[in-house]
Amino acid sequence: MLKKNTGITIISLVIVIVLLLILSTVTINTGTTLIAEGEDSKLKSELDIVQHAVLEQYTKFKAVKDEDILIGNKVNDEELEKITDELGIYLVNIPNTYKNTDYYKLNKDQLLQLGIKNSSDEYIVNYVSGEVINCTQKTTSKKEPLYVKAYDFEE
Repeated sequence: MLKKNTGITIISLVIVIVLLLILSTVTINTGTTLIAEGEDSKLKSELDIVQHAVLEQYTKFKAVKDEDILIGNKVNDEELEKITDELGIYLVNIPNTYKNTDYYKLNKDQLLQLGIKNSSDEYIVNYVSGEVINCTQKTTSKKEPLYVKAYDFEE
């Protein structure tokens, strides 16, 4: 007499393997997307934190009129033009009536002076307009510029 075969066939084994591969691909893709979105969110939050610190520092400057409060290294026009062209952004047109409308580059140590810890990026900031550009990362994973401004002035 012949015995009945009740084992797993090769076809069903191949189908299970294909399904597992599809599931793992979807899971990996979703995980990668979530990680990128989390990193983008962190970068945007840090941009807002730097902007808040810059505006707070400018408020102190207006109160005491001490230029030393505006920390950072002044950025020359060529460097500023290079990064704005690279990111495709337009800077705020600040009226001449405002004092000290220079752009400053802030490194990790200068960010610490503003009370910002755990930042490894450098920023270009304008204390008057509240503009902040992340000049290390420059863009999000979706190629959006890491740039924020607080004020637009009427022309």
